[in-house]
Formats: sequence, C-alpha cells, structure tokens
Amino acid sequence: MKLSTTYSHSSSIATIDNSGKSYRQYFLINCVFYLVVAGVLAVLVQFGVMDEDFHLDSSLPFAHNGVNLTTLYRHVPPTGVASHIWFAFWLWLIPGINYIGLRLTTCIALLLLALLAYGQLRTYSVESQRKILAVSLFTLVCPYFFLSVSTVMTEGPGLFFLFAGLLLVRWSRLQQLLPFFLGCMLLGLATIARFYYIPLLPALFIVLLLTDWEHYAEYGFAHVLASKWLLYVCIGTALLPLIGLIVLWGGLTPPLFHQWSKLRSGISFNGLRPLSALALTGVYAAPFVLLNIDWRSKLFLRTLAFVVPVALLLAALGINLFHDASSVDDVTSGPVEHTLQLIQTKNSLGLSIGLFVVYSLSFLTLALVIQKLFRLMLAEGFADKGLVFSVLFVAFFIASQAFVGGNHPFFERYLIHPWPFLGYILVVLFPRFLNPRTYLVLAGYTILSVLILIKWGIQ
Repeated sequence: MKLSTTYSHSSSIATIDNSGKSYRQYFLINCVFYLVVAGVLAVLVQFGVMDEDFHLDSSLPFAHNGVNLTTLYRHVPPTGVASHIWFAFWLWLIPGINYIGLRLTTCIALLLLALLAYGQLRTYSVESQRKILAVSLFTLVCPYFFLSVSTVMTEGPGLFFLFAGLLLVRWSRLQQLLPFFLGCMLLGLATIARFYYIPLLPALFIVLLLTDWEHYAEYGFAHVLASKWLLYVCIGTALLPLIGLIVLWGGLTPPLFHQWSKLRSGISFNGLRPLSALALTGVYAAPFVLLNIDWRSKLFLRTLAFVVPVALLLAALGINLFHDASSVDDVTSGPVEHTLQLIQTKNSLGLSIGLFVVYSLSFLTLALVIQKLFRLMLAEGFADKGLVFSVLFVAFFIASQAFVGGNHPFFERYLIHPWPFLGYILVVLFPRFLNPRTYLVLAGYTILSVLILIKWGIQ
C-alpha cells in the first residue's frame, strides 16, 4: 500500500544509475567473508564465553514455558528480552541445540539479510551503493563485532533486528505503509533486545517529521496529515513492547536482576557516563578521522591548538573520564580502560601521559567531526535523511547515558550500538573514505576484533 506519490521525487534517497558500475558485489563479498569468519569463530570458541551461560539460562524459561507475563516478569538480564526469545525459539524448534548451533543462527540470519540487501541494492544509485559498502565495512570491523555475533550474546540478534528494520524502512521510502510498519516493528524488537537502541524510534519520528515539514508549505498540513498519519501510528505501535516491559517491571530493569547481580542500574542522573561514552566514541573513531583529514588545513591546526591544552589540563589533574569510581571494579570494559589501568599500576606519571594521549586523540577527533558536520548541515540542510537519522541516534545514545545511574560501568563494547550510525556520518563527511589508509585501519580493527574474542574464548 502506497500512502502518497505526490512527493516521492524528494523522499527517494537514490535513483538508479545506468553507468553500469556497481558496488553490490563488493558489499556481498565483504559480508560473506566476515560472516563466514564469524561462523568459524562460533565453532572454535570454548563454551560459556563472558555472559553466554547467563543468557542461555535466561532463554530456557521462554523455550519451556513460552512468552507470557510470568516468564517476562521473572526475566533476569537487564538488556531486554527479544534476544532471549530469539534463542528460545531455536531451543524450542531444535531440541538439543547447543552453544555452537545457537551462535550460528545469528550468523546465518545476518548472512540471509546481506543477501536480501544485495538484491535491493540494484535499485540504488552508484553513489548510494558506494556509501553502503563503506558503512557496511565500517560496521563489520567494529572491534566487538565477532564477540557479539559469534557468541550467545544479546547484541547479535539485536544487530539482526536493527539491520532488517532499517532495510525495510529504507525500502518504504517513508511512504509505503506495510514495509514501514514491519521496519518499525523490527526496530522495536531491536529496542527490547538491547535497551541502548531506545533512541531508534524517536530518531525515526524526527526524521519523518522533518520530511513532512519540508512538504507542508507546498501541499498543506491537511494533505500531509491525511497521507502520513498512519506512519506515525506505526512508530507508536512499535514502542508498545518497550512500554509494556516498563509497566510490568516497574522500570527498565527486571526486579530479579538486582537479586542475582551485584551490579545496580536504574534511571537516575549520572554526569560522568555520557562524557565516558563521548570520549570513547572519539577514541575509537580517531584512526578513521585523523587519517582522512588534511593535517595542513586551518581547521585541523586551529582545532589542534585548542584541544591540546584542554587534554593536558585534564591529564595533569588526573581526571579519568573512562572510569567511574562509583562503578564495580572487577568487571570487564575494554582495551582503552585496561591499557590505562595497566599504565596506572606502573606509575602515576605514566597514567597522566596515557590520559593526555588518549584525550588528545579523542577530543581532536570529536571537534573535527562536529565542525565538519555543522558546516555540511549549514550548507545542505537536512537533505540527507540517513545522515540526520545517524546524527540523532548517536546524539541521543550519548545523551541518554546521563540517565543510567547505579554502579554499572559503561562497557566499551556498548559502542557497537551507535557504531553503524557513526560509520555513516564518517562516510558522508569523508567522500573518499574508501582509500588505502582507511583499508589499513579496517584491517587493524578486524584483527583487534578477533583478538578481543580470543581473549575470552579461543582454546
């Protein structure tokens, strides 16, 4: 069902290019390669990597007793329920399935999704195909991709729901009701698979609102409302599972979680957590940005002159934005925090130097990206809805960390949630993103992704 055709010319992101050039095959080759590697790692890692036992045990009640108010209320993990219901479905469908089988279900599902995306890419322009190829590469080399996809972790199914939802929303072009509804529902599933995806639907709401606002002056409010109101209903409907869980649990955290774990998390103000998320985002994005920026430009030199004193001051004062003193200490975060902790055990001067280096890289990267984004949007407005959506999600993701209180630290692996959207931002800001320098960083991050999983699971 197509709601409107009157302004399809402007809501279509890309048109078909007849030049004959295509990036579709490269997209598919890369996806197949990384997902085959993920499948091999899924077979090789030992059982019970990180939280696998916990998530498997939490999936069993849904497999044995179904999805009902009792099993939902007695759920334990604070991540959500959709990923556990995903694993429960396979436990119910294939009795006796083990860790390896459950891991492979995520790999296979993502592979089928890549095949579907490959088919849809034929309707995209060459430029859009190139962007999607670059973003997909950036996503696949996330340092926590293999840890998430090759294990029984909630991030794996969450990524499947996310990409499937985005694919359907893009297919709908914000006009066709059925794919838009299905896309919203999948984004809703992603939200209750990992609560860090809560910004997805609000960001989509704003993008839809901006799209309609652009046509308001030309077509009138009544016409826009009449043709689009069902799309807003779809977004609201997709939020109902999240709202239902909040009502059932009395918050975002299951009541039984606090009886099981020493970790405590809830809705309260935390001023350090968004700063940690922002600084870590800058650190992980730094290699891509700093190798693609012109070091001789006034923008770079002026930003560098501002950033270095700020980083030096914070390091001299011993302010560590990557570690919250109120959080539990004996839990795993990631290579940045571990490296700083290792340096700290040697001497305090080494920690100050380490903080200075990391802050300089992070702040410089963030300042450059924000300035380039501001200039781009000032010049082009909100024409690229994918960019608007990505900026909104990353901004909402970081800002929302201010409301996660308790002693639960911000794990570095949580960056996998904004990672694809960060990739889209960088690809748009750096049109020549695919170059030898970037390929070296992509290769390095791929190796890091394997090493992180090896640390936890390879025998």
